[in-house]
Amino acid sequence: MFGALSDLSPRSAVPPAAPAPGNTTRIFGNTAAAQGTSSSGPVTLPPEVQEGLGLPSTPAVRRTALFGVPAYSAESSVALPDESPSPVGSETLRPFAPLPSTEAPSSSGARSGVARRGSVDLPPELLAAVRVDSVDTSRNSGSRLSWERLLWGFAVVAGLGLTTFLAYPAWRDRNADMPLEAVMEKDRTVALLRRDDAASREQAIQGLRALTAATPRYAEAQADLAVALALRLDDTKAEAERLRARSELLARRIAELERARTVVDWQARVNALREERTALGRDAETLRVSIVERTQELEAQVQSVRAAPEVEPASAVAARVKAQAVHAAVTGAGQALGLSERLRQVESAPGWSVLVRAEYGLNSASPPESLAVTVSELQALRERDPTLMRAYVLGARLAMKLRDDAAAKALLDEVLALNNKHELARRLLDDVTQTVARSATP
Repeated sequence: MFGALSDLSPRSAVPPAAPAPGNTTRIFGNTAAAQGTSSSGPVTLPPEVQEGLGLPSTPAVRRTALFGVPAYSAESSVALPDESPSPVGSETLRPFAPLPSTEAPSSSGARSGVARRGSVDLPPELLAAVRVDSVDTSRNSGSRLSWERLLWGFAVVAGLGLTTFLAYPAWRDRNADMPLEAVMEKDRTVALLRRDDAASREQAIQGLRALTAATPRYAEAQADLAVALALRLDDTKAEAERLRARSELLARRIAELERARTVVDWQARVNALREERTALGRDAETLRVSIVERTQELEAQVQSVRAAPEVEPASAVAARVKAQAVHAAVTGAGQALGLSERLRQVESAPGWSVLVRAEYGLNSASPPESLAVTVSELQALRERDPTLMRAYVLGARLAMKLRDDAAAKALLDEVLALNNKHELARRLLDDVTQTVARSATP
């Protein structure tokens, strides 16, 4: 049969097997002797297995040899590599070609059946390269997964950050959405403060009180109410200062009349001046009580202004800074100048920050050089905003403090020309006029 080996050993080495009785099916490549007389005959184990099990060896069985492969040798063995075989196409595979046979002649001198491949020993460098390639592949795969996870993490964080950035203005201004009527009422009421007379300021205070009672969360209305109360307190203190200066002037005139006694009715004049001075003392006491009450009211309102939330609109922040700066300047606190600088940074145009420095100069022991700088700033402010009456009144008061009665009189005349209801300006003008008249009398 094609592929079967012919009997290459001498005839005398293997006796002929007895003919099998009858017709039987023969396995391809097996001889009659190996086939046995029955399909249920004993199974022949390879010599290595028999030797390992301690069984007696059996005669070599002739087997079918594959085309191009040496005959099987009982003494040959196959040594598999330590590593698992590489995939198809690797250089570790060898082409189908005959390998040198490692079989040795058996004791009977006959060739065994099919020869198997000998052991394949790979060089250490090749094994190391295979291991390194596999490790590098796993590392690259792990690194790629790590980078992908990192990029996904960055994408999630960026998405959250963008969402927070876009949602922050709405969250920040969640309490800033006031009814349109409230905003319009606040603007109308605050506009009254620009006239700076006592009646308009009192009307603004009443309107802001009603507005803050209706909308307690309206921070700008709360701050503007504090500003109005501070301006009222400052005017009260200015009136008390005017009465004090008037009382001192009367005391000097009384002393001059009593010392000179040159006129016939000097005693009557002295008595009239004393009565006027007594009346001024009663008015000054009333103002002193009013100053205490209004100071307490202002402090309570400023405390509510200072209790600011963590986040709020920029307009509310500017309103709070303005209220605190005006309060500090009116009370002569040391942080007034710092708050004035902060107010200058948050307000749209220099206005109230200049007024704050002027208020502080009038309510503290500021040097004349600083007062002169403030006077120049007020002049620039009046040029920018000619309808802001407070800039005129503060400029006149600073001029009086610097003994510049002519400049003070000119500014007070402008105030009354723009707002003839400004009573404080009228009284200050009367005092300045008398002072200028006395100075002109030889």
